[in-house]
Amino acid sequence: MARALALRNGDTVLQARRVLSFGGVPIILEDIWLPAAPFKGLTAEQLANYQGPMYALFETEFNVRMVRAEEKIRAIAATQLHVQHLNVALGTPLLSVERVAYTYRDEPMELRRGYYRTDTHYYHNALG
Repeated sequence: MARALALRNGDTVLQARRVLSFGGVPIILEDIWLPAAPFKGLTAEQLANYQGPMYALFETEFNVRMVRAEEKIRAIAATQLHVQHLNVALGTPLLSVERVAYTYRDEPMELRRGYYRTDTHYYHNALG
């Protein structure tokens, strides 16, 4: 995590876990890490409970604009953590998406690990 965000020893980090639900059904479990310095005043609780688009919050409240991201996507089997938060059976196939988002100055500003249910949703990407 420290390497992904280019943090130095002693830098403070905000960490939050949130569950995104659609129609009352938990679909996505997210763990989010941010360097604390650019987000003065933001708490982990606010981050976890925020219901809108995260990048809009970062831009409007903290003047931090994400302009690109790198993602790694892979299939995993649900662990006990996922069972607890996503109401799926142990071993259920999930998509794991790890994203590092960058600012205009190419500074890594967010590490996000998302775990997505695959029984009700799928990943769609249109290229070109």
